[in-house]
Amino acid sequence: MPIIPALAEILDAYRTSAGNPELGFVFRSNDGLPISLDKVVRRMIRPALEAIDLPWHGWHAFRRGLASNLYAMGASDKVVQRILRHSRPHVTKERYIKVFDRTVLEAAEKMQKRIEELRQAKEDQRQLEFKFGDGVERPPIALGEYPAFRRLADSSLSGQQLASTLS
Repeated sequence: MPIIPALAEILDAYRTSAGNPELGFVFRSNDGLPISLDKVVRRMIRPALEAIDLPWHGWHAFRRGLASNLYAMGASDKVVQRILRHSRPHVTKERYIKVFDRTVLEAAEKMQKRIEELRQAKEDQRQLEFKFGDGVERPPIALGEYPAFRRLADSSLSGQQLASTLS
C-alpha cells in the first residue's frame, strides 16, 4: 500500500519510539498483541472529536467518509476499492462511495453561513444591550413613529428645514 510522505514520517517516528521492531504488528499493546480498536476510539478518537464538537459515527462511517472523499478528490472507484481492501468493486461503489452533489453542498454551505451570520448578529445585539441597556427590553420603534420622521413624510421640506426639524 503506498503511503504519503507525511504519514511515513509519523510511522517511522512511532516505530522508533516502539524500539524499532523488525516484525510484528505496527500498532500493538504492551503485550505485543494488536491494539483494541474500541480502546483507540475511547482513548483517542472520541476525545479529539469532542474537543471540536464532532460526533463519532463508527468505523463504517469513517470508511465511507474516506471512500467518498478520496473519490471526490479524483481517485477512481477502483483505487478506492484497493485502499479499502474490498474484494469486489461493486461493494465499494454501491455501499461506500457517496457522490457529493455540488449544488447540494453549496446550498448547505450557504445555509451554514447564514446561520453563523444570524448567530453573530444575535450576539452583537446582546453585547449592545449589555453595554447600553437598562435591562428593560423594548420593542424596536419604527421610524414612522418618531414625530420628526412623520413630519418629514407628510411634507416636502428643504434641506435647511429638514436640519432644523431633526435638531
